[in-house]
Amino acid sequence: MPYPAKTSAGQILAAAVDLLEREGQTGLSLRALAAELKLTPNALYRYYPSREALLAAVAVYGARTLLERQQSAAGEEEGMAALAREYLRFASERPALYELYMTCDSLNAEQRQVYAQLWDLVVARLVPLAGPRSPEAAMTLWAYLHGLVGLERSGVHDNGEGKPRHTGEFGLRVLMAGLQTLR
Repeated sequence: MPYPAKTSAGQILAAAVDLLEREGQTGLSLRALAAELKLTPNALYRYYPSREALLAAVAVYGARTLLERQQSAAGEEEGMAALAREYLRFASERPALYELYMTCDSLNAEQRQVYAQLWDLVVARLVPLAGPRSPEAAMTLWAYLHGLVGLERSGVHDNGEGKPRHTGEFGLRVLMAGLQTLR
């Protein structure tokens, strides 16, 4: 049975990302996506046999987007500060995509490769600072940045109690200075 040429995997993925960013994870379903594309839901099953497969594809798109941004930032002179800023910028500019990237648990081994590439990039950038402890340093940095994202989303610093708005720069300097002592 021929499939309609009315759509492609790329068009479906782009529409899914757009729908995710407008409606969040709960609003992203095959039925809603089909309606968005003016297709029957069955037309999408060729590309995504389940909602989990669709979510995984969108999560991988998010990981690839972050990886591209991280690779661009990695070329900057500032090193880890540039990577950290880009991570925080991605989480701030694309919150639904960031959330799915962080929480999707239905990735297959091939899809996990882009996550591994992100990890490897950060670990490699930390080698000059942390040497053989760069994987531990990467996990510490990731926990710090993810924590900042969570604090930002919760609005904990905007509660009128005089807490400083945290941009991450101070903590990043402290982390990087601490890493210098490990060598």
